[in-house]
Amino acid sequence: PRCAQLILAYPAWFRAWARVTFPDSLDALELWEKQCGISCAVILLVRGLRSESLDQFVSTVFFYCKAVGAPLAYFADPLDPNGPGGRCVAVYLALLLILHLFVGHPTHDWLPSKIVALTPRSFEDDVMSDKESEESAKASGKWKKVEWLVLFYANHDARSSHVAPTFAKISREYATDGLRFAKLDVARWPATARRMNIDVEAIGRDAVVPTIMLISGGETRLRLPEVYDDGTRVKFPVQRMRRVDIVNGFGLEERHAKTRPKDQDAKKRD
Repeated sequence: PRCAQLILAYPAWFRAWARVTFPDSLDALELWEKQCGISCAVILLVRGLRSESLDQFVSTVFFYCKAVGAPLAYFADPLDPNGPGGRCVAVYLALLLILHLFVGHPTHDWLPSKIVALTPRSFEDDVMSDKESEESAKASGKWKKVEWLVLFYANHDARSSHVAPTFAKISREYATDGLRFAKLDVARWPATARRMNIDVEAIGRDAVVPTIMLISGGETRLRLPEVYDDGTRVKFPVQRMRRVDIVNGFGLEERHAKTRPKDQDAKKRD
């Protein structure tokens, strides 16, 4: 909501102010609005095709709309060598800074899911333990041990926020007694991240947060994105975290089919 309010501040306040203060410059301002609008639309079209989820695309729309607001706010009140100017862009940038510092990325803890929130202690006891517990002994199917699909995320990370709704939905569809879903905040517990070869400080194309791992018997079976032994991310082929990438990459259809409880008719046939 606050991002929307900042974006709407341009037409509601800055442009209305420019209309009254600089009525002779409206033609030039409208030309810049068209150019910025077309450029923004083209960029969003390209980024939309590469988005991993609807949540990520919406976040991208807000980001570029906020970015476009800065030059438009400047042209609404350009710097004047003979007098004051740049007041609109100064106010806009100040609001943008406040929004960045005090309003974080939205969390998705309210979404219904079958995800277990882990701490370092529960991660060691439940996920990394190679001992077969009483619960894992009851797991259906051919797997003798419980498999865990763990999302390593950070609340301040935008990509983690984008993946969270997809991971929650997948957990509702594929979680069984033998296939469980969990998440661990690597920003809060970086020591556990380092142990799992996750570099929480890597940024850009080298970033490995969020990471999803399939763990069974205390060993990592699969992970997305893949990393080299030194912890650097494998860049080619490009590894994405769309729903189809997670489901196919970890073979969730097969794992769900083999670990889900059998119905009564199937048990009688067996």
